[in-house]
Amino acid sequence: MQLPVDDADEASVMERSGAAGRALECGTEPYAGGSGDYESGLASTQESAESALENYFSEEFFLQLPADGYRVEREDDGRVLFSYDVRDQTKVAFIASGSIVDFNDEEGWGIETWAQCDPSEFPASVTDALGIEVWKDATGDRVPVTKIQSGPGPEHCNWQDITFLTLGTENGERQFLRDTTGELRQMLATTFDASATVPKQATDTGFERHGRRLWLHREGMAAYLVDTNNPKKVERWPATKERVACA
Repeated sequence: MQLPVDDADEASVMERSGAAGRALECGTEPYAGGSGDYESGLASTQESAESALENYFSEEFFLQLPADGYRVEREDDGRVLFSYDVRDQTKVAFIASGSIVDFNDEEGWGIETWAQCDPSEFPASVTDALGIEVWKDATGDRVPVTKIQSGPGPEHCNWQDITFLTLGTENGERQFLRDTTGELRQMLATTFDASATVPKQATDTGFERHGRRLWLHREGMAAYLVDTNNPKKVERWPATKERVACA
């Protein structure tokens, strides 16, 4: 229930998440994890482990995790393991400790460490609610978001009408935007086209989502979304010149 934690930037998920990472039962590599931050004032200690978990979700806005459905899997030596299970396998784990000291020097219950599997291992209803668009491969299996994911842009930059498509490669990430109004056109390698044609320089990735199949230009200029029921219906999503993020 307690293992050393390494908070260094280069630390792996397992090194950052301590005992929480060891509780996971992932189909792929653990996706994310870390330790609770009670010194900054973002979270405060609580009177119970359950209250600590609830408070953590209300204060840590970066979490893209199911907010409910957790069970107490284990209690031992002043610590509680909360697990979120999918088909009897732990996909998210939180370790709560009763000996956390917060920024007000108050000791109580807090989240010591947490860890999660790739969001593609969550039910589709969960990822849809979180705004994480999970794709499928040619066999119909959900693809890890470390390989491909999409979703609306952040609301605090008013980019929610732009779809961000991100592919992970050995050389880093490739990003494509469905920017129908051209709001971010200066950041794009080409333009959005709602009536495009798949060029000869494009290749089929085999990835599909909601009746659209993804093709990529070999030179990385654009992604082509092809309607699986009507291959003549094609959208061109331009690549970004460099990674676009909202501050």
